[in-house]
Amino acid sequence: MKNIKKYLLGIVMMVASMTAFAQEDAFSGDWQGANKEGDLKVALTLNCDGNWQLNPYNENARCNGFMEVNMVEPSGRESLLATYEFYVEDMNGNEVTLSFVGGRPEVDTGISGQCKIVYKDDKLSFAGLDKGGKDAAFNGLTLVKSGSGADAIADAAADDGVPLGVKILAVLQIILYGAVVLFIVGHMAFVWYKGARYKEVFTVEGMLNKRIAAGMPEKMTDEEITDAWRLMDEAFATWTVIEKTGDDEFRKPTKMKQIKRSALLIDQVIAMCPTDADVIERLNSLTDVINSGEERHFDGSKKLIWLGVIVGILMYWMMGIGMMFSTLIATGLYIVASRTPQFLIDKRALRGGGNIHNGIFAGVFGLLAGAQTVRTIYKFNDGHKEYSDDHSQHWIALAIGLVVLFVLAMMMAFWALLNYLRNYVLYF
Repeated sequence: MKNIKKYLLGIVMMVASMTAFAQEDAFSGDWQGANKEGDLKVALTLNCDGNWQLNPYNENARCNGFMEVNMVEPSGRESLLATYEFYVEDMNGNEVTLSFVGGRPEVDTGISGQCKIVYKDDKLSFAGLDKGGKDAAFNGLTLVKSGSGADAIADAAADDGVPLGVKILAVLQIILYGAVVLFIVGHMAFVWYKGARYKEVFTVEGMLNKRIAAGMPEKMTDEEITDAWRLMDEAFATWTVIEKTGDDEFRKPTKMKQIKRSALLIDQVIAMCPTDADVIERLNSLTDVINSGEERHFDGSKKLIWLGVIVGILMYWMMGIGMMFSTLIATGLYIVASRTPQFLIDKRALRGGGNIHNGIFAGVFGLLAGAQTVRTIYKFNDGHKEYSDDHSQHWIALAIGLVVLFVLAMMMAFWALLNYLRNYVLYF
């Protein structure tokens, strides 16, 4: 039994060593590649088994890999652009994590970072893991074994390593995202273009002409007048009571369903083409209330807009022009999405306001204002005093405040979507 255990242990150790050797052997060797444009050429020597003297520019360097990156001019002339020393940090199946530094002393200074290489189909694909790795000249390149030929290098350069299914899914996501953005922008533009619900000021003469054109009697009957007043009273009764003095009630709509319900009743009165002066006067007053209630005004946070513009500009230096434009576009969408109908502004005012950003900004400024300087006084036997001020609370409050403001600005697309839903769809 003991012998069987020894044999099994030996077999397991042999398989493990063979697997590790196979992994190292797959990565080790000479590799070469280029970028898609053909203006960069890369030569890599990699040996994952121990540290070796691979750097011809530094005899004292011991590393697992060395790379030369050459820039190719239009004339075909090559010039050395950068060199890298690589060190194995971790091996996991067909992936190896490497750290790297510049290879030429006093030339490739300030170069360092981490990257990952993936071995697949006799190719090595590089991907940066931190800022240094993403800024490196080899980031995103795919290499082949040296001697594979120019066609193999060109095929590897054109292969970004992303499966076709993932590419299709990414394209579909972009199309879906674009369609949603276009729908939202189109909807807001349509609401803006449509304008007031009732664009006509009704007059006795105008209604008389409509009745004649429709082949109706020139004057309303008493029954029609009674029906018109009943419909207008029902429309008025659907609105919220804002103020009540004795028998007089001041009402106006505070919900979209109130506007829609009252508009259906008012439209029935308009279809009757009333010619009674009192009915028309009442009709115009009701349509004026609805038009003023649906008139839109900016009800967002101006502080958030300025924050979005400032952070958007800073994004140019921090994350590139793409993030700058996306943040600024989201800020513009926030401005349009924050155009709120007056009835909704009144509704939010009745419940104490609806702009949460003002509360967040107030909290940040309150945090800054609440920070204190702690002064420690040292008294000595000879009577003199020394002071030591601790301003750490101010710095901590400032750091927390900046982080909160930055997060607010980075969520600009979310705020724009939220305000669109609140002000154009759900009306809450």
